[in-house]
Amino acid sequence: MVIARAFKYRCAACGVGLRDRSKEHFWPEWLISRTGTHKTSVRLTQAKRVNPRAFTVPLCAACNRDFGRELEGPVAGIFRDLEAGLGLSDSEAELLIRWLWKLGGLAWMYGHPQAVYATRPTLRNRVLRPIGDIRSQLTLAVSIIETIDPKFNDAPMGLDSENEEDTVFVAGVFSRTALMVLLSGFESGVPEQFSLYRLAPLGALDRDAKLFHPRCGFQTCVEAVATTRVAALFLSHAHDLELRQRAS
Repeated sequence: MVIARAFKYRCAACGVGLRDRSKEHFWPEWLISRTGTHKTSVRLTQAKRVNPRAFTVPLCAACNRDFGRELEGPVAGIFRDLEAGLGLSDSEAELLIRWLWKLGGLAWMYGHPQAVYATRPTLRNRVLRPIGDIRSQLTLAVSIIETIDPKFNDAPMGLDSENEEDTVFVAGVFSRTALMVLLSGFESGVPEQFSLYRLAPLGALDRDAKLFHPRCGFQTCVEAVATTRVAALFLSHAHDLELRQRAS
């Protein structure tokens, strides 16, 4: 099993010292099964590929349980509905954003083993609690893929964002769905194949109604991966630059 140095002694999600360590697959089992990526390597970053079966992160028992119950279980159902053309509700869009933040946060920790991802909130709190004030500034970009290229024995599963400082932007292609979460001010950098959705205010009516129906923007997974990679490179750097300018 591959374990990043940053994860050796503390829970990657809550930061508590590991007394009841459990090894959690970075890529959830349901997604590995859905994409058929059992025997291949997938993108963790644009420069790093890993075996999804071998790449694990240590979580405490509570975080492992809560991530499975509150994120992975519901998100697996969201992917099924999206790819079946059933659309997306506002509450499901928020779950997808928090799920992307989980993957992006763990990937960042792996790539920066000596650095601190965040002290307040922890990754656990950030991805399990409802999105607060920043929700009005967020856009979820979604595109459905028509077909998986028959030359491949599996479907795409990989991250394409490579932020150094920003923790909002995450992008990747997963099965027949391409996803991005970004600050709404950067919507012009999203490829035209994506449909854009802005989160409703907390307390809004019909947050569980499937009112957002993303377009099928890509004919094949090859096109989706190539387009998402190029856009993610630009948007990763753009979000980092925005953060640095705000801090200066």
